[in-house]
Amino acid sequence: MASYYSGKRAVSYNQSWKTFSQKTLAATVAAIDLTSLQDISQMQGRQLRVLDVACGTGMLLAQLAQRLPEAELHGLDASADMLAQACQLFADHPRTHFVQASLSGAAMAGLPYEPASFDLITCTNALHYLDNPRAVLQGLQRLLTPQGQLVIEDYARRGFPFPWRPFEWLVKRVSPQYIQAYTLSEASSLCQDAGLNVVAARKISIDALWQGWVIRGRFDPAVNSST
Repeated sequence: MASYYSGKRAVSYNQSWKTFSQKTLAATVAAIDLTSLQDISQMQGRQLRVLDVACGTGMLLAQLAQRLPEAELHGLDASADMLAQACQLFADHPRTHFVQASLSGAAMAGLPYEPASFDLITCTNALHYLDNPRAVLQGLQRLLTPQGQLVIEDYARRGFPFPWRPFEWLVKRVSPQYIQAYTLSEASSLCQDAGLNVVAARKISIDALWQGWVIRGRFDPAVNSST
């Protein structure tokens, strides 16, 4: 991911993808069960812990900071240039922490966190880059606390009459790290295969070219107790 999201593209990302980001991040925030998170904080008597995977320039974390002002926020991304912008955005926010890291199919998705570390994990516009999405989702699920939730969003593979094959060829030319886009049904199946309880899933309309989906999954104690 770092090769596309670097240099001038990283600097201009927020402006270049403004409408796309507004639509997809709004759908992501709307999918989060904020009431449940607030209940967790009250019952546990502690601050919520939130992780945004593939956080980019920190736009989603900025929205979450407004809605969960007492939460401890964590963001990670493979691109140092994108993270530099995120760090600048949160320069005056001491409860926000950023790490440069890439997702993998290893334990805990290859990330430097302990099991059951986060009450909310978000991952937007990144599933299409993963070579082993099921293993990554399983690893992220193990990072959730009991009653925790994982919200993922991505653009969708489109069918006829949309000319998906030539469109996908162009996507690969622009972003060689691209592997595969998924339909909502396929993404839901990946989540279920990874051991997540899918409690909400819907399609989203982004613009004439891009369609997408968003899914909210919950912690599955059976999967976590087996690790």
